[in-house]
Amino acid sequence: MTNESIKARTHVTSTANNGGVGNCALCLTQRPLARSHIVPAFVGRYLKETSATGYMRGVEPNKRMQDLPTRRLLCAECEQRFSALERAFSNKYFSHLQSDRFRELEYDGDLYRFAISLSWRCIVSDRDLLAKDAPQHLKQVNQILEQWRLYLLGIHRRIPTEAHLFVFAGIPLSSPKDSHPKSLHYLLRAVDMTPMFSQRSLASYVKLIRSLFFTPIIPNKAHGWKNTRIHQEGGKLINPQIVTNARFGSFLTSRVEGAFKTPLSEKQADRIDDAMRRNPSRVLQSESIEVWLASLDQRRSS
Repeated sequence: MTNESIKARTHVTSTANNGGVGNCALCLTQRPLARSHIVPAFVGRYLKETSATGYMRGVEPNKRMQDLPTRRLLCAECEQRFSALERAFSNKYFSHLQSDRFRELEYDGDLYRFAISLSWRCIVSDRDLLAKDAPQHLKQVNQILEQWRLYLLGIHRRIPTEAHLFVFAGIPLSSPKDSHPKSLHYLLRAVDMTPMFSQRSLASYVKLIRSLFFTPIIPNKAHGWKNTRIHQEGGKLINPQIVTNARFGSFLTSRVEGAFKTPLSEKQADRIDDAMRRNPSRVLQSESIEVWLASLDQRRSS
């Protein structure tokens, strides 16, 4: 059995009224608000197209999903700004980053702007959560959101923000013996978005299947990350990419555990099995079954 994992926090506090009019979170103008994907829609389409069943499952694994969650966040004009960045990322980089053959990536300034747009969505979506659970960071949160907002609107040309991209390239032959049985599935097939914070630190964490975007805020430098930094003017990412930050490793483990905390019900497991039996050719060609089989081989050999 397989199921796709989506664990994106998307509980945006909307200022829209029942008519869909409110303050756009980016341009701050009161306008009709579009239903914005916090995680870009093309990511959900890819998950469905490459799954064994044609469906996704999120933080509630016993409910099938046809689309990633949306919120009334942006006006139509600002939605188009983000759509242009998403198209650039999808057309130029996404398929290459999903490839088992990923070795390096030459990129231009669009990649950095896309990374900042993800970070902005991540933090602005959870600003209320941060105000409640990390009030010591609220001043810096408001400052960085304003800085990113002006950059995304083109008012600021440069900002002193680091952005990093780590790519899970290919299927590893083995995993640590104490790793979660669903670790491989999370690393290669999951979507996740959340602020990463503690008493003294704050960062944006966005995972688009095999592409992991990390933006440090407090402190504003990433320590223990090698060959991962996205430069504003463009550049090249090369393998091997290495992350030696122990705190991030613990955080990643917690995300895997959280993504699969709720077990799949017998009824939903039967529905998955039925869908797979109805279309065996789809199953054999899917990425999700490839990852599931690799995970099973790893457990058998450990």
